[in-house]
Amino acid sequence: MTMSRSQRRFLIAAALIVSVALCALALLPLLALPSNCGGNTAALAACKGYIAVLRFWAADHEGQRFRYDQADEEIRRQLTLLPGASSIRSARLLARLQDVRVDSAGEKRVIMVCDRAYENVPQRRFGRSPMAHAVAYATGETGLISPEEYARLDLSGFTDLEGLIEKRKVEPDGPANGSQPIRSETNPTSSAAGSRR
Repeated sequence: MTMSRSQRRFLIAAALIVSVALCALALLPLLALPSNCGGNTAALAACKGYIAVLRFWAADHEGQRFRYDQADEEIRRQLTLLPGASSIRSARLLARLQDVRVDSAGEKRVIMVCDRAYENVPQRRFGRSPMAHAVAYATGETGLISPEEYARLDLSGFTDLEGLIEKRKVEPDGPANGSQPIRSETNPTSSAAGSRR
């Protein structure tokens, strides 16, 4: 049995439609945006959480600069529960915890930084963003800095927030007099590859 010309055209067209549909289905996962819940998304959330804790503390201490050794137990607890922190276990969050204040009219200096660079923010449909470190500024803003800018930061006055979590595990009720010193990192960049998070 031979097919007519119109039947052959119909079969060719149907085969083409099916082929295009199968190709589209195969490419669909490539067109979807990847998950973006970790990396700098999480690190920026932690930076915003840190600023929120400082502002919460400042509401009861007008004009004063934050000092961890004078903070109450609730503030200390909040610093160990920053949003996003649990999603970046391979990184460390380094923050100023002494003599720091959030002031939108003040100097734009870094008061918190994630020691690991990520490339998922801003999220792109194709390719990756440049590697960058999430930061919080004393102005209350958050942002991203390049690895070169991170390398130039003086982190001698910063504390690894992981140390606060470890301290709370040892002292679940907090320090007896609220004046015990906290661990400060003098060279936190040297152990970025072998971090504890």
